[in-house]
Amino acid sequence: MKFLLIPLFVIMIIFVTPAYGLPPPPPTDFTVTIMDETNSKINLPAYLQVTEILNGETLQTYQLDLFENPQSISVSWAVPSRDANTEIHIVAIKQGFENSDEFIFKITSQTPQEGTLFEHDFILKTEETSKIIDKKFDITFNDKSYSVESKSSSTVESINFIESEKSLLVVVNEDSSQGFTELTFLKSLIESPYRVLLDDVTVFPTETKIGESTTLNFKYTNGIHSIRIISDVLTEDEQKTGTDSTSILLQGDKEDTTEIKSDETKSEDKSTDGGGCLIATATYGSEMATEVQQLRELRDNTLLQTKSGTSFMNTFNDVYYSFSPTIADMERQSPMFKETVKIAITPMISSLSILNYVDMDSEREVLGYGISLIILNLGMYLGIPAIVVIGIRKKL
Repeated sequence: MKFLLIPLFVIMIIFVTPAYGLPPPPPTDFTVTIMDETNSKINLPAYLQVTEILNGETLQTYQLDLFENPQSISVSWAVPSRDANTEIHIVAIKQGFENSDEFIFKITSQTPQEGTLFEHDFILKTEETSKIIDKKFDITFNDKSYSVESKSSSTVESINFIESEKSLLVVVNEDSSQGFTELTFLKSLIESPYRVLLDDVTVFPTETKIGESTTLNFKYTNGIHSIRIISDVLTEDEQKTGTDSTSILLQGDKEDTTEIKSDETKSEDKSTDGGGCLIATATYGSEMATEVQQLRELRDNTLLQTKSGTSFMNTFNDVYYSFSPTIADMERQSPMFKETVKIAITPMISSLSILNYVDMDSEREVLGYGISLIILNLGMYLGIPAIVVIGIRKKL
């Protein structure tokens, strides 16, 4: 008996479903092709934004996804499915491009109820070709006014000059897949040699020097980006105190550098190689975060003022910069990992901030406070967990 049910079920699928199952597709369709301004087909996906309007009143708005180019789409845009005089307003949309011009199809009593209603090519212009914005930012440094000019496909959120490290900090926001920013500034504002960081990573942008101006060109992908241009030219006071920091020179500036440094100066230079704290910057989201500035001030104003502090920074940087870029990249890719790192390093940064409030004018004081903080952090990160584990084992 069970075997007789199988042919019966097949007969139901073949003959009953067309009459009582899912409805057949609409009898009318239209064909669209998505092109760029050079009349080349654009890679999909994209979508059509459709708005139906009757007598000035919007009836409904919806979107039709496109995965082929060209693509035919079945619709019920005919009487009696739609009222006569209904207008169909269609706009093609794809990320990274400007929206197309609006195409309007009007339903009448003569609109065919079967077959193809129309064929239409939608033209999309890339945003990069029509969205370049020129801006000028005024900056005051040493009682002098300077202008920094930007030419960008992105929104330039801000340009600030950080006097403490003689650097330009630029924040851009790119909503397309690719973007660029061109910065032009006077050589007297940011003197060569200098180093350039894009999202805390050293880069070598295209450089053009015309007269007294320098122009740097940056390229990047979608999202918010920070650009830092840091001058490593020493002031007279820094030359006297020896607080030199090495720079990763732009390729065009390497030929201009002819100074031969002593072994002692090279050792001091190495202590700040690589710029700021990559992990802390990625963790707290900005180089201007309070925690990052505290670390920078501790390094520049305290540790690098003594030989023992400089020696410590040399050793520390050899280890730190061997793994910190990888950790920083992982933080940007995983918000959960970023929060885990923040929980892990916050106690250490809090303990290091103590050094900003004590006087360390001698080698002995630097060593004393440094050893004390190392012991404190060993206690927090190793001692306390060990005590907790031992306590749990005793209860078990």
